[in-house]
Amino acid sequence: MIMSNIEEQLVNLASPEDRQKHLRGLAVLKQIGGENFGGPVSQLARFSEDLARFTIQYPYGDVLSRDGLDLRTRQILTTATLLAHGSAQSQLSFHLNGLLNAGGTPDDVVDLLFISAGLIGFPTAINAVPIVRDILADRGETNNATEAQASPAIPDISSDRLAVLDRVAPEFLKWREQVLDEEIFCAVHLEPRLAHLASAAMLGARGKVGASFDAHIASALATGATHSDIVEMVIQLSVYSGFPAALNAAGRANNVLAASERPQANTQKRVQTTKDDEKRFMSGAATLAATSGGSGADVVDSFKDIAPGLGRLIVAHCYGDIFSRSALDPKGRELGAISALAAQGTIAAEKPLGVHVDAALNLGATREEIIETLFNVIPYAGYPLIEKALLIAHDRISLFNEKQAADNAS
Repeated sequence: MIMSNIEEQLVNLASPEDRQKHLRGLAVLKQIGGENFGGPVSQLARFSEDLARFTIQYPYGDVLSRDGLDLRTRQILTTATLLAHGSAQSQLSFHLNGLLNAGGTPDDVVDLLFISAGLIGFPTAINAVPIVRDILADRGETNNATEAQASPAIPDISSDRLAVLDRVAPEFLKWREQVLDEEIFCAVHLEPRLAHLASAAMLGARGKVGASFDAHIASALATGATHSDIVEMVIQLSVYSGFPAALNAAGRANNVLAASERPQANTQKRVQTTKDDEKRFMSGAATLAATSGGSGADVVDSFKDIAPGLGRLIVAHCYGDIFSRSALDPKGRELGAISALAAQGTIAAEKPLGVHVDAALNLGATREEIIETLFNVIPYAGYPLIEKALLIAHDRISLFNEKQAADNAS
């Protein structure tokens, strides 16, 4: 079916009473989707014309067509929400392309990877890198960072929370300042207002609507966001994360908007690369080699055409700062990582789960220890997620055993 026929098919989904909204939605969808804008919805119509019609009319006709935010900003928020989802890879690819179609740049895309790494974890950013690579290659674009006057700074922690954290885990505060602020947010090109709106969208989409969400809303306001910007961001959450997430976010955001005191704008001079020192990186590379058999150079190389600083930061922070600490034995750390990744249950967590199963096996963990670790997560994550995790673990354990048998035979 040629494109003109697909467009005609989608136009014909409209009923007389909703035709205006339908055509408005199609126009926005066409801006975002580009040449093949109608393909996914056309395929959806084969399953349900009603669902295809709703997909055109609510996200695009009702929400993304609203005047409150420009389309680039809306696509930044959409992409941020889908990154937080962790299991919407085809939609993420469509809307990353849509961000570029709406006037966004490769810098915008990479900035969202950095923010997601800091706020919702490195697996999300790692999983998105091949998607970004394919999109930029298909478009013949590269990531050539441009200069920016200032970058967003992480919001301050309230004094009472700061005092408790300083007593309980001073290392956390040190890493929060060095890694999250100086090595992640300081590398972001997005104007601070947009970076904080995107951060709030990620946290709201993940259901992490708490003090950090409030702080990013306040920081967005302090760096130029309006009441309307916040409202539009929350309305858009209803499309890509559902009404429960949007309603929870609305309640928290309303409290921030009603507060009598607002924080002062807090930005920082941007840096070109992350600030990790060579000692941290080398320590991380050694720990990575001892646990998973991988090298730090390999990790950095896997990011080099998209975000080389992010690849280096993974080695320096995850392995140099955290996994090299002595309070837990290395096997225990790997079993803890397995537990955390299994509980996430997202597609973005599946490959890292396999990596950490391999690492646990390399460090002497038995099949029984890995399986028991996953059993321990059942009450907290449910049977469907652990079913998938058990199958991933089984595949990795089988490959490990086969390799050991081959090595013994030789």
